[in-house]
Amino acid sequence: METAARHKRLWMEVCTQAIAIGAMIWGLKICLAYIDPYREQREQAKKRAAFLKQQLGRALELNEFEQLLAAQVINPEHIEVEMQDVSGLESIVADLEMKLLYPLMHPHLYRTTLWKQTKGVLLYGPPGTGKTMLAKALAKQSKCFFLNITASSIMSKWLGDANRLVRAVFSLASKLEPCIIFIDEVDAMLGKRGNSSEHEAMLQVKTEFMQLWDGMESSRGQRVVVMGATNRPWMVDEAVLRRFTLMYEIGLPNKAQRKAILLGYLRKHNQEVPNSVAEELIALDRIADMAEGFSGSDLLELCSQAAQGVLAEHLQQQQSADPLPSSGRQSLSMRPLCMADLEGALQHVRPSLHRADEYNKVMASGGGSGGPLSTDMASMLAFLMQQMRG
Repeated sequence: METAARHKRLWMEVCTQAIAIGAMIWGLKICLAYIDPYREQREQAKKRAAFLKQQLGRALELNEFEQLLAAQVINPEHIEVEMQDVSGLESIVADLEMKLLYPLMHPHLYRTTLWKQTKGVLLYGPPGTGKTMLAKALAKQSKCFFLNITASSIMSKWLGDANRLVRAVFSLASKLEPCIIFIDEVDAMLGKRGNSSEHEAMLQVKTEFMQLWDGMESSRGQRVVVMGATNRPWMVDEAVLRRFTLMYEIGLPNKAQRKAILLGYLRKHNQEVPNSVAEELIALDRIADMAEGFSGSDLLELCSQAAQGVLAEHLQQQQSADPLPSSGRQSLSMRPLCMADLEGALQHVRPSLHRADEYNKVMASGGGSGGPLSTDMASMLAFLMQQMRG
């Protein structure tokens, strides 16, 4: 009895100590998370930085805040989108190749007052029209690193860290050059200043960003470009708009552009899955007519729904012919996607008109929510609208 009681006390002491050690480790983790809130992000960023060093083939010394942003960097070799995938924007692509890609690829020629590199490009238009895809294709074509920045990636609850992260954006881009700093939804990060509800820290971030942007422009030969995309150009700060020296409206595609986009998606599918698209789809005028108001992403969804319908039909036939996959019977061949599949998909896929309508209405009225535009802003928007028409 005494031995059993002694063993029981011993086990109680062991369990008590184990619980105490576990509580201490748990408390230590909480303290570390409070003292160093970026610890987990920093560990991931260190791995990403090591990967970048390997990809660059040279040493790349990154400070603490550059390491936090390293996870947002995409190597151009890993970008899957190519210029040939961008359909219906041939005139814009040709202009960007001359004014953006050439300076990035031949920086030694663009070091004079008039021959200088473009430091800012704005892509604006309704949602789903391919603005981000075009930016990535440009990075792929020019072999530029793609630094994807959002408002959340540079904001911090710790005093002064947001400004340090903004500085890290430009210092990291300089170390990675050639590099494209891409800001999706630029109106969310660099929107109009002067709002009474805007926090002072965000105002400082915007000011810091523009100052560093100006400093980059004064450094000739540096192959770094700030590229922004927005659905609401009227919400972007006027000082930011002036720094975007190239502006392109990526609008909803017309009939010829819709046909080109559809052909692009179907040809790519036929390359990935040989003989999966019928030859009759070379003539897509009827589908292009029926898809009026569709954006590029809407057309992709249309083709996807049509292709998935063919696959589902094939799987059902296969299941009916051979309920037991292990029987070893030869699988049935899949029929190619035809015009009827696209027409059927049109019954289920609808254009995202409500999002495009908001953009078109505001652009047509010449102003955004919150009252009339200033004269400078109105002229800036007029310039935006005429950029493509000219």
